[in-house]
Amino acid sequence: MAFLNSSLRCGGASLAVFLLSSCNQVDYRPSPPDKAVLTVYHLGAYSSQMGDDESEVQGTVFQTTWNLNWQKQGDGWLVQRRLDSMDARGYHKNSMPGELEKKADLDITLGPDGIPQSITGYDSLHAILGRINQADDYRQQLLRMSDTTAFQAQLRDVFRLRNLLPQGILKPRTSLDVGGINGHLETVKLDSAVYQGDLSRQNLECLEYDAYYHRTDSLPLLVEQFFFSSTPHRAWRHSTWEPGEVDGIWHFSVDRKTGLPCFESLSETGHITLKDSTQKAEQPITLYRYEEDLYNRDR
Repeated sequence: MAFLNSSLRCGGASLAVFLLSSCNQVDYRPSPPDKAVLTVYHLGAYSSQMGDDESEVQGTVFQTTWNLNWQKQGDGWLVQRRLDSMDARGYHKNSMPGELEKKADLDITLGPDGIPQSITGYDSLHAILGRINQADDYRQQLLRMSDTTAFQAQLRDVFRLRNLLPQGILKPRTSLDVGGINGHLETVKLDSAVYQGDLSRQNLECLEYDAYYHRTDSLPLLVEQFFFSSTPHRAWRHSTWEPGEVDGIWHFSVDRKTGLPCFESLSETGHITLKDSTQKAEQPITLYRYEEDLYNRDR
């Protein structure tokens, strides 16, 4: 895929908002199916920018496809995640833990509230990642950064956020309460959330909403990618830096009838200041992360 500029990086959410029904209110009372098969088309793109004058520099890009099988089980559901294909290019194509964890096949048991009660399959992840053909130093770094406990917490939070919309009458451009869900989220705390409206996606009436958050992070992988993504950036590779502010938008789109996902995207912008003691100079950089998942219901 060609270089992703800032308009495309946030395009999944901003274009959808532009096309939303601005006047319609809906009565949201989803009924999940007993069985569903979804094919998920994923894009993960990571880029950077030095100062305000430089154009965005592409880093690593992932294009991944996996299948989700939903099956009613007792008063909950069993969701099986199975990898179909993964293609990557760029500096971190063999060392981006958040992307490579998708190589693990998962069985996710959901309770009646749609929240995971158990997640199995991550016990095979380190063995899978250990077989990637790369230098041993990079392999060991990847394994150290592949925290399966953290991956499970992130996955539980995704399912929680898919249930952020309250049932009942929804009006476009309405703020959503985040106080309740923040008490349960394990990996992020929301600043705010907004229901944007309904949108037709693949012949489905989908309900769109955005969750906003911020955090502080040193972003070591993205800084490392910055150093080696262009020749001018290499001059700063001996720099030190402190954790910086990261602003995020998590966009969700759910099927009005079933509550199953239609589309999701995650846009993050991180701000780091590099400090080079030898040159006694500082350089602000901006680090971008964009991910999107398109859900196609097979049956």
